[in-house]
Amino acid sequence: MNNIELPVEVPIPTGLALRLGAAFAFHPFEYSKVLIQLGHEPLAPRNTKTLLGRPALAYPSVFQYCGHIRKRDGVLGMWRGVSPKMLSLAVQHLAGNKFNELYPPLAELKEEEEDALTMDERRERFIKITLREIACKITCVVVSQPLQVLAIRSMAEFVGGEDKFSGGLTAGLYGGAVSILNENGILGFWAGLIPRVLGEVGILGVTASLTFLINTYLLEDKEMAQYTGHVAGFLAGSLCYPLQVTSTCMTVSRSGLAAGYPPRMPLYTGWLDCLSHLRSQGQLKRGSSLIFRYYTGPQVIIGDRVIPANSNMFKSPLKP
Repeated sequence: MNNIELPVEVPIPTGLALRLGAAFAFHPFEYSKVLIQLGHEPLAPRNTKTLLGRPALAYPSVFQYCGHIRKRDGVLGMWRGVSPKMLSLAVQHLAGNKFNELYPPLAELKEEEEDALTMDERRERFIKITLREIACKITCVVVSQPLQVLAIRSMAEFVGGEDKFSGGLTAGLYGGAVSILNENGILGFWAGLIPRVLGEVGILGVTASLTFLINTYLLEDKEMAQYTGHVAGFLAGSLCYPLQVTSTCMTVSRSGLAAGYPPRMPLYTGWLDCLSHLRSQGQLKRGSSLIFRYYTGPQVIIGDRVIPANSNMFKSPLKP
């Protein structure tokens, strides 16, 4: 991937071009994931069995979810919100480059130079590199959050059928910005910022810390050490995923869209209230699996069938 080079005439860095291309190609899956994180499940779950043979209710996979979007909004509708999303990625790239110019990273050490460092020097170097990366990540997230809000709210319009953040000559950017100012004021452009920052910083910090600890104190094999970061990144992403769900919900909460109000979403007082509610409902991981998705709400098992439970099931037939 690193060896791919674009023609000189193309006025865009290769890394950014590849990232934007991938974001555009896989946007329908990202779109579906955002709707799932918001708790929007337009397709009823079906009876199935888990890998252990237990009866369960399974939601359709992300491919069927994309098919539902296509049936309702057409093929182009599957790319709702792609413009602000790609602009957000571009802004993050530019902000990261500017940060690197102002605060250059430490020079990379050769293998023999790194082996010559004492343990205290290694720890000091690790802390400096990690803190700098965290500062860069926070900068990129804060700068790009307004476009992230526009993208997520544009996708959330699918729930209520609004068009405040979609269409027009500006691909919904102008109309969306006006809607945010009217509904939430200037701070609305940074809705959902805190859980997003905490999630991004958490992933970066946990990944870097686990990689450093394992490679320094546990692994001696240099060949195995190169895979530590990937495994640590996966674990960190899973650990911090609830914050991503919380950020998505808070971005849409009280936004003027149907998806951000009861009965589709409670009126949260803040992101901690949202996180607490999602935890109580067992919904902190929704959207983390896009293929095998199981209904986790109240349910009753009768024989080999699972039936979603609701309050009407427990009312006495003798009472009106």
